[in-house]
Amino acid sequence: MSAIAETSQFMETEVATGFVGAGKIGLPMALNIARKGKDKLILCDTRPVELPADANVAPERVFITTDLSELAACDVVVLSLPDSKVVSVVIEGRDGKPGLIDILPAGATIIDCSSSIAAETRRLKSRLDAKGILFHDAPVSGGIGRAWTGKLTILAGGIKRDMGKAYEVLGHMGTTIIELDGVGDGHVVKTANNYVLAANIISLLEATAFAVKSGISIDKFEEVINRSSGRSYVSENKLDDIKTEHDRVSFTVGLIRKDVANFIESAEREAISLPMPETIFATWQAAAEALGEDADNMKFFKYLNS
Repeated sequence: MSAIAETSQFMETEVATGFVGAGKIGLPMALNIARKGKDKLILCDTRPVELPADANVAPERVFITTDLSELAACDVVVLSLPDSKVVSVVIEGRDGKPGLIDILPAGATIIDCSSSIAAETRRLKSRLDAKGILFHDAPVSGGIGRAWTGKLTILAGGIKRDMGKAYEVLGHMGTTIIELDGVGDGHVVKTANNYVLAANIISLLEATAFAVKSGISIDKFEEVINRSSGRSYVSENKLDDIKTEHDRVSFTVGLIRKDVANFIESAEREAISLPMPETIFATWQAAAEALGEDADNMKFFKYLNS
C-alpha cells in the first residue's frame, strides 16, 4: 500500500485537480491524472481510499479525503460516480451538506465521466451556468483494463481541444477523445452504445449456445460469424472468454444491467417508446440474480446453459 498525504497538508493557495469517485474504474482514471498531470490531485470518496502497492504514483502527488469541501482548491473536478442520482447529490448537496455548486469558485470546471442520464446532465448544466461553473459530460468506454493503462475512449460533450486544462485532463485518462457538440451528447451516445452492447451480448451468446447444442464447435461458429453479417465487436473479441472460462472481469453483469436501465429512463424522458429494452433489462436482471452483480458479462453463457 502506498503512503498518502492528508488534505490538511495541502496548501490552500495551490491549484489542484479534483476527482470524486474511487471505484473500480474511477481509481485508475484518477491515478493516471496524478501520474501525468502537472497539478496535484485531491481524490474524494465517501469511503477511505487505499492506493494499491503498484499505484506507481508519488505519494505527495495524491491527497485523499472524504470531505467534498476540500475540493475548493480545484479548478477542474472529474466525477466517476454510479449514476445521475449520485452525481446530482455531489453537485447540489443533500441534507444540509454543500455540493460542488456551493464549494467551487466561478470559473471552475466539472467533468462528469459517470454513466448518467443526458436530461439530468443538461438540468445540472443550467444550474451550474448560473453560478459561473462550467459543466461537461465525458463518459468513457473501454473497461477496467484500459482505465488502468490510460487508453480509454472518451465521449466529450462540448469539450474542445482549445479548452486547455479540461482537455488535457481527458488526455491523461484516454487515448481517443471523440468531440461531441453539446453538453449531454456524450451521455446520449454512451447510453445508446451500451444498450447495443447489452443486446448484442445476449443475441450472440444465445446463438452460440444454439450452435453448440446443435453440434457446432465454438471455434467453427466463431469463424463463420466473423466472416458473415452477424460479425460484431463481441464476436470478434469476446468469444475466446467463454472458451477459456477465465475469471478476469472486464465489464460486470450488474453494470450492464444499470446501463440498460439508464437507456430505458433516457428514452422515457424523451417520450420515445421502444419495444425491446424492457426484455433486455429483464434478461440481465435474471442473469445478475443467478450469477451475481460482479460476474463478468461473458458468464452470461454459463447462465444460458445452467
